[in-house]
Amino acid sequence: MLETDGLGRPETDALAEASFTRRVKALARTLPVHDLEAGKGGRDGDWSGYDLRGLALAAVDAVIDHMGLEFGATAAQVRERVAQLARAAVPQAPPRQADVVANAVLEALLNDRARREAFAVGYSDWSGPQHRRAQLVFKLLEEVEAPDGSVVLRATDEAVNFFVGALDRDVEDAQAAAEAVLLSQLRRGRIDAAVATAREARLRSVQFAAKVRRVLDATRRDVRQVDWGEDVPRLLDAAVAHLSDRLDVERHLLATLRTTLEDVAEGRRGGDDEGADAAASAARLLDLVSDCQSRHLELHEQLLSARSTFLAEQDRQRFAPVPEVRLVGLDEELLKPLFQLTARDGEPVAAAFLPGALGPVPPRLLRPVDLVEALLQPRRAGGEAEEEAPEVDLVGNDVDPWRFSPAARDAAEQVFAAVDGSPVRLSRLLADARFAGTEATDLIVLTALHAFAPEGPGALRAADDGQRLDDPDYAGVDLLVQRAVLRRQE
Repeated sequence: MLETDGLGRPETDALAEASFTRRVKALARTLPVHDLEAGKGGRDGDWSGYDLRGLALAAVDAVIDHMGLEFGATAAQVRERVAQLARAAVPQAPPRQADVVANAVLEALLNDRARREAFAVGYSDWSGPQHRRAQLVFKLLEEVEAPDGSVVLRATDEAVNFFVGALDRDVEDAQAAAEAVLLSQLRRGRIDAAVATAREARLRSVQFAAKVRRVLDATRRDVRQVDWGEDVPRLLDAAVAHLSDRLDVERHLLATLRTTLEDVAEGRRGGDDEGADAAASAARLLDLVSDCQSRHLELHEQLLSARSTFLAEQDRQRFAPVPEVRLVGLDEELLKPLFQLTARDGEPVAAAFLPGALGPVPPRLLRPVDLVEALLQPRRAGGEAEEEAPEVDLVGNDVDPWRFSPAARDAAEQVFAAVDGSPVRLSRLLADARFAGTEATDLIVLTALHAFAPEGPGALRAADDGQRLDDPDYAGVDLLVQRAVLRRQE
C-alpha cells in the first residue's frame, strides 16, 4: 500500500511536483484569450465566423515580429494585421466589422476592461502539505516608450511563452532545445517542420534579449536598484557563454541550410517536382536563422559593453560632485540692504527676486469660446418661490412721532413770540430760554437752522452775517432770526 500525505495522495504523486504548479499557472495565463472567445456571442453583430483565439495569437505574433533590443509594434500596426486576417476570415461581413474585431482583440490582450492593469487569475496549489488558493498576476502585452519617444507594444515573457507553446521551460533551455530539434529535422529532411522550429528559436532570442535589456535599462535609471555585486555579473557571464554557444550552433545551421538548398536544387534539376516547395521552405528557414543570428550578434555586442556601461553610470550617478546650493538669508542679505535703497534703485532688485519667489503668474486672458459658451447656457431653473416678508409698522399707534415734548414746544414758541420784527441773534434766544429755565434750547437751534435753509416757505427767516456763536453748548454761526413766529404742525 502506498503511503499518502495530508491530502490523501501518494507521496510520489505528480501534484506535489513543482512542474505541476507551473503547468497550472501556464494554463491560467490562457484565460484572457478563452474569455475573449467565449464572450463573442454577446457582441453586436454576427461574430461566429471569427476565431478570436487565433486572432489573439496573431496579434501577439505581430508584436513579437517587431520586437528587438529597442523597438516594438505600434497599436495601429497590430490592429491593421488583425483586421486583415478578420476580413479574410469573414469576407461577407460589413466593412467596419473587421476593425471592431481587431480593436476588441487588442483591448482584451491589454486588459482594457481593468484599465490595463495586470490580469489576476486564481488557481489551486497542491505543492505544499495543504491545498491553498493562490493568485497569478501577469500581463500579455504592455505599452512602453521607445527610444525615439513613440509608444509601442511589447510582448511580456508570459506572452512569448504562451505564443510559442513553451509553457514550462527556461529561456535558455527552450532555445537550445528548439535548435537541437531543428538540427534533427534538417537531418531527416523535414524542412517544413524545421521552419516552425526556427520561428520558435527566433522568438526565444527576442525574449532573451528583452531579459538583458531590462537589466541595462534599470542600471541607466538607478545603479543602486541592480545588484552588480553578484547577480548581474553572474547573469552576464551566463549570457555571454550562452550566446557564444548559440552563435556556433547558428553558424552550423546556416551551413546545413545552404547544403540543403543545394541538394534541393540538384533534385529539381533531376526532375523532382516536390523540390519547389522544399526550396521555398528552406529559403524561409534560412531567413529566420539569419535574423536570429543577427539579433544574437547585436545582443552579444551589448553584453560585452555592459560592464563599461555600469562603470560609466556609477561614475555619473554616484561619484559625480554634488552641486552646492547656498541659501540666501532673506532678512540680513536681501531685505535690510533693499530697504536702505531708494525706490528707483530697489525696483530692479525686487523685479528680479519676486518672480522667482512667487513663481510664474499667467495673465488672465479672455477666451471668446468661454464667453460665448457662458452666454449661450440655458437659464437655470429657479428654486422655490420666496415668500414675501410681511410689512411691519415700526411706529405704534400709541407712540407720539414728535421727538420733543409738548412742554418743550410751548417753551420754544414763547421764546420766539417775544421777538418782534427786528432781527434777533440766536445767542440771545438761547440766553432767554435758559433764563426762563426751559429745556427747549435744542428745538430753538434746530428751528433757527431750518429758517436759514428752509425746504419751503415758512414763517421764520435766518441770515448769516459772519458773527460766530459764543455758547457753552453750541458752536457755529450766530444767526440773525426775524419774524420769529412758530406754528405748531398738528
